[in-house]
Amino acid sequence: MIRAWSVFVAMPELPDIVVLTRSMNEVLPGRTIIDATVNQPKVLNKTVEVFISLITGRKIMQIRQRGKWILAELDKNLVLAFNLGMGGEIILHAAEEKPDPKKERVVLHLDNSKQLWIHFWWFGHVHLIESTEIHCHKQIGNLGVEPLSTEFSRGKLSDILSGRRGRIKSYLLDQRVIAGIGNVYIQDILWRARLHPERKANTLSDIDISLLHQAILVTLQEGIRYGGGPKEHDIWGNEGRYPEHYQVAYRTGKPCPRCQSIIEKIRVGSTTSYICPRCQT
Repeated sequence: MIRAWSVFVAMPELPDIVVLTRSMNEVLPGRTIIDATVNQPKVLNKTVEVFISLITGRKIMQIRQRGKWILAELDKNLVLAFNLGMGGEIILHAAEEKPDPKKERVVLHLDNSKQLWIHFWWFGHVHLIESTEIHCHKQIGNLGVEPLSTEFSRGKLSDILSGRRGRIKSYLLDQRVIAGIGNVYIQDILWRARLHPERKANTLSDIDISLLHQAILVTLQEGIRYGGGPKEHDIWGNEGRYPEHYQVAYRTGKPCPRCQSIIEKIRVGSTTSYICPRCQT
């Protein structure tokens, strides 16, 4: 499989990870890892030798999502944890295909003559963790609430933001507060909630909280429904179609779907935001 890479490189977010996880669950459970190739040892949390020895012969049981992480449960109480960093993907390939060692960080060889190529440009991880130690993992163990879980109620969101004086956008992007939201989906979340990204969290009214809670659910569920965001793929390489349904995200100079005002691009801290100047005052 040969693909031209776009200059757009983003970090997969919760909808993208959910889509990828679901596709992995369709083909991987029951398969055994018979070998692995590590082209970038820095992405591991163990030495190459230990990593390969521990996963060789391990059967994949099921795959689940936690924030921006993919957790593949193996037999013998092990978990293979993937964080795809920037521009990441996990793609299933046939045995005869040859991975580019400069791009594919880790390749897993399966017992059905298939290969899993794990690719990311930077910041990605492939960690092997004991099942009982996941809560101690430096990153996974500190993740906040899952926004599509039953735990994430309107009251929970209110409690999370209570007393916080910083920008609302900063808290929504903080993985220790809410797990999985990034700078792609946050754009339409804030637009749907009629909130400016620089609005102080402790100024939100009960109505604001309700609108924000609903906006988070709707936007993330739309991302899943349309197969993920820009340049994100499922295990077969199918690209997400959520960009076809952006409301304000990446639509600088185009009319707001709600009021027809011209969408603006602004800088908020170290991130870029897209807003409607009338809807998001």
